[in-house]
Amino acid sequence: VERVRGAIGARDLYYEQQQQQRTNDGGKGTWIVARTDCRMAYGFDEVIERCLRFEELGAEIIYAENLQSVEEYQQLRDRLDSRTVTMIAQVQESLNVDNVGTGAGKKPLLTLQEIAELGFDLALFGVTPLQCVVGALDATAKQFLGRSKDDDNHQGTTGI
Repeated sequence: VERVRGAIGARDLYYEQQQQQRTNDGGKGTWIVARTDCRMAYGFDEVIERCLRFEELGAEIIYAENLQSVEEYQQLRDRLDSRTVTMIAQVQESLNVDNVGTGAGKKPLLTLQEIAELGFDLALFGVTPLQCVVGALDATAKQFLGRSKDDDNHQGTTGI
């Protein structure tokens, strides 16, 4: 919260010094993106509280990392003002084709349409494609080695 407060103060000071008004800059000014990654350490209630505080402070874009379900994304969106720009930051450890585009599973990989239907304005896919490739490479390597997907404690020749 203090970092968001400081960023907003710096932005406002910049606009004062430049004698610009945010409404007259054609959308080319500085936008404050406030994010929290507290979900795993402090729980979902803390995510909500932090995002509400970011909104109160005046951040233009708000997002929370590592939400665990579609229901959590929906609850967050429902708690924020409908005018607040929100972003989904998706983290997908590996490609699970059963979860793509279905909203099924604990951490689904949502489609752009599903993101829009949840009421989010932006989507950040980050390293999701890379994580999917790494997951596929890992599964393939285990297959080459004759290991099951769940056998991470295999002892013996690795062949690598």
